[in-house]
Parts: sequence; structure tokens; C-alpha cells
Amino acid sequence: MASPEASSAENRFNEEGDWMAQQFFSEEDLQRSPEESAARQAHLYGSFALHRCRYRDPVLGTWVRRLGEILSSTSEIRRCQHQFLSPEEWATVRKQEAEGL
Repeated sequence: MASPEASSAENRFNEEGDWMAQQFFSEEDLQRSPEESAARQAHLYGSFALHRCRYRDPVLGTWVRRLGEILSSTSEIRRCQHQFLSPEEWATVRKQEAEGL
């Protein structure tokens, strides 16, 4: 028998993710590719679990799942940052990471 804590966590991830993702991401965020979004904001996300939710909107679900894949790999995050960030943006991100922002 699953513990109440496990059931609660499982229920949370079985909830519809559309609403949560729409609260978390701006329209501007969703206009970017998951790769660019990760490049620009991975250092701000902390622990990311939205990719475990169910989505009615298949496009949104695919976008969020891809972002989750990228955020699960430091090397993928770095690859995206090198691809999308200018040297100045890269320096800003590195400074914010160092400061824990």
C-alpha cells in the first residue's frame, strides 16, 4: 500500500499540467523554443517537475517535456546557452548562477 505522501505526489503529477504551465510560463516564454528558454532561464528554475504532469494541449506538453529533458542535463543546458546566448548574456547568467539568483 502506498504511503499518503506517495499518493499525494502521484496525484499532483496526474493533474492537468496545462493550467500550471500557463501560470509558470509567459506567452513570451512559450514563443521561444525549449532550448532557448533553457538557455536564458535554467538558472532561475531550481527544481523543475512540470514535465511529469499530463497535458491536454499536446503542443504545450511536448514543449514542457522537452524543457524538462534539457533541464535534467547540465551538458544540455550548457550546449543551449552556448547556442543562444551572446557573450554578454552568458557572462550575466554565469554571474547570476554564482550569486545563487
